[in-house]
Amino acid sequence: MKLVPWLAAAGSGVALALALPGLAWFPLLLLFPPLLLEAVNRAGSWRSALGLGWLAGSVHWLVAVTWVVPVMHDYGGLHLIAAVLCLIVMAGLLGLSWAATAWLTRIAPTPLQVWLMPAAWCAIEASRQLPPYAFPWNTTATAVAGQPWALASLPVWGATGLAWALTMAGSGLWGVARPAARRSGALAVTAAAGLVALLSALAPQPAPHGEPLTLAVLQPDTALEEKWDPAFRAEIVERVWRLTEQAADAGAEVVLWPESAVPMTLEGDPTYRAQLVDLARGRELTLVLNSLASTASGGYTNSAFVVSPSGVSPVRYDKVRLVPFGEYVPALFRIAFTESLVREVPSFTAGRAVRTLPARAELGMSICYEIVFADLVTAQVRQGATVLGTITNDGWYGFSWAPEQHLAHAMLRAAENRRWVVRAALTGISALVNPRGEVVQRLELGESGFLVADVQPCVGLTPRARWGDWWGFVCGLASAAIIAWARVRVRRMRTRRPR
Repeated sequence: MKLVPWLAAAGSGVALALALPGLAWFPLLLLFPPLLLEAVNRAGSWRSALGLGWLAGSVHWLVAVTWVVPVMHDYGGLHLIAAVLCLIVMAGLLGLSWAATAWLTRIAPTPLQVWLMPAAWCAIEASRQLPPYAFPWNTTATAVAGQPWALASLPVWGATGLAWALTMAGSGLWGVARPAARRSGALAVTAAAGLVALLSALAPQPAPHGEPLTLAVLQPDTALEEKWDPAFRAEIVERVWRLTEQAADAGAEVVLWPESAVPMTLEGDPTYRAQLVDLARGRELTLVLNSLASTASGGYTNSAFVVSPSGVSPVRYDKVRLVPFGEYVPALFRIAFTESLVREVPSFTAGRAVRTLPARAELGMSICYEIVFADLVTAQVRQGATVLGTITNDGWYGFSWAPEQHLAHAMLRAAENRRWVVRAALTGISALVNPRGEVVQRLELGESGFLVADVQPCVGLTPRARWGDWWGFVCGLASAAIIAWARVRVRRMRTRRPR
């Protein structure tokens, strides 16, 4: 019986990992809160609860992001054992957020644990956008990103609110199964379902503005090995140019190239720059692409540019959220890693602020990993973005779960902001996502081609865009209130005991 809480904790982590995009067994989402609560409830002390939560979280990340090993081994040049150790260290660090949730939940008596666990979970998950983690990958709501019926409430309370409802439903089911928490559990399930229904009904609908744009995204399917081999340079360029011409023939007015589409830079290659302008002018196109760009201090940024028939726009977007190990090495790990995985430069300089790009509509651009940061995307919408774009190179991940996990965040951002999200990926998955979070077209991993559709710019601010991650703040306040109430109850019970 002593093993039961530890098995329950490990099972909780595995259940959530298997519910996420990749395997996508999303009904398992309702299983992870009961298993974690059962483990915490059986913990003999707060130290045991802390350990059980850490085990659950570590196991979760070990299963959910196994793709870290081939990325570090195949492209980072690490020995296989060192790559596995990287995954273990990463899982252990990220597992600390689960440990904190379990420790806080342990403070409350069983009936209040039903309410405290979802609130603490979502408050901590929302904080993963911030340092020291700054890693909001695989948030709970991504498990249902592929189920459009589940996303209707997102414009009001965002992915954090939906995560709370899903976690609360699982927590409530656990409470219903326990005599001491049956009433609390039933109320929790009712509250979760009722709020989802209410906010889905109140959520603002997309607000079209102006004429639709015929927009295309390219997917040349260029392997990283080809990208780094000078012998493939001409072939890579020809492939991207050909797809662009084909997209123009299909009626595209705006074409998004994926990240790292060609092995050239706008600043360092005047011939390439002139060819781009000629292409845009000759086909009456607006091109959106990324390139290395220099800074005044001598560094380099990963930047998005707009090329139109009138030339290269002076407005560029410098990537704000860099990929740890991919584009810079965190200070804690610089003993083991001297350079980032990107071979063009040892380390990028982060941009200072988000900005929109003038691409026939105001385009809010996320470069690769940035799409997982909900607040960065909503900042672009508040600046006037009427269409959202994301360009990425997911070639690092191979045929793992990571590309599906990455795409799921784009689907959440579309629904939260009631904007189209257009996604161009070098090797896949490229997609066109409508303002309700539904993928209307996609190119699978390993496919070469393009997608083209009429994309309607939209205006207006949803509550999630206007007020930020307000439900995460509510969850933090609720957690503090429940913990304070639990402590008051404990003191009262102690004073009533006969001496």
